[in-house]
Amino acid sequence: MPPTLATLKTKLNEMLEYFDKTKRCIYVDYPLHTNIGDLLINTGCEQFFRENEVNIWRRYSYYDFPKKVPDITDGDVFLLHGGGNLGDLYFDFQRLRESILEQYPRNRVIFLPQTVHFSSDSMAAASIDRMNRHNNLHVFARDHRSLAYLQQFGLRSVSAMPDTAHALAGTLHPTVGVESKGTMRLLRLDVEASSVPEHLSVYQGDTYDWRSGVFNKAHMVTYYGVVKFVKGVAKYGPPVDLHALWYWERDLLIDAGIKTFSKYENVLTNRLHAMILGLLLRREVIAFDNSYGKLSTYHDSWLKGIEGLKFNYEQAN
Repeated sequence: MPPTLATLKTKLNEMLEYFDKTKRCIYVDYPLHTNIGDLLINTGCEQFFRENEVNIWRRYSYYDFPKKVPDITDGDVFLLHGGGNLGDLYFDFQRLRESILEQYPRNRVIFLPQTVHFSSDSMAAASIDRMNRHNNLHVFARDHRSLAYLQQFGLRSVSAMPDTAHALAGTLHPTVGVESKGTMRLLRLDVEASSVPEHLSVYQGDTYDWRSGVFNKAHMVTYYGVVKFVKGVAKYGPPVDLHALWYWERDLLIDAGIKTFSKYENVLTNRLHAMILGLLLRREVIAFDNSYGKLSTYHDSWLKGIEGLKFNYEQAN
């Protein structure tokens, strides 16, 4: 049977087999930026934690993770934020994960669902060797190609799991009172950008990226104020947990994204989470690959046959 949004959400519950949710859990690397995709992953994590009564003891961003977690014991569990940065494309985040493995060799560590991309086999082999030195690690690969890649290089404990944004199924809805018409083109402008395949050029409409057109000036002024404050406290201030302040801003940014998506009937995109958000909001989605095949591998792993998605397999240049 083809997948549904409900079955993908249910699949996430299998993660509970890999750690004790009653232990004190430390959620690390919640995203502190305007990429709505990462914010949806984060919000989905928190939805998953609430629904399953996971005991989240502490939360840290990349910027305020301490040199040593106060009062930690060997029984505490690390839950490391998922996404698309396991590899050397955004290596600072992989370096953080590896430093946690090195510093806390006896704690259970879970990598929440990740897409894997290394620039070379030698870089992959070196990183996976460092990961394998930890004897209490489990990695969730976000697609079956990432799973096969990690297994190829000998990662001992790894399995496949869909993106945690799917935990939001049934909780997100189009903005009430907004008329939907035409096509939204949400296209990457970053290092993962790819050109629109020629035959998809028939889908014309307003063009966005997460930070290009989705947010108005008020959103950005508030964002810069909150982020500057949170990062400043993390770098120079006392060890204060400010995730609630950031989550307030995060929810405003996601609401802005939902309002923008709600204006359109169709979404053309090479962003993974624009594809997922479009499906969650019951839009027709026309998707094609980013620069290294993240969308096609995710589609083939979890979304093949799902209602509302047309996936293009022609190579984007």
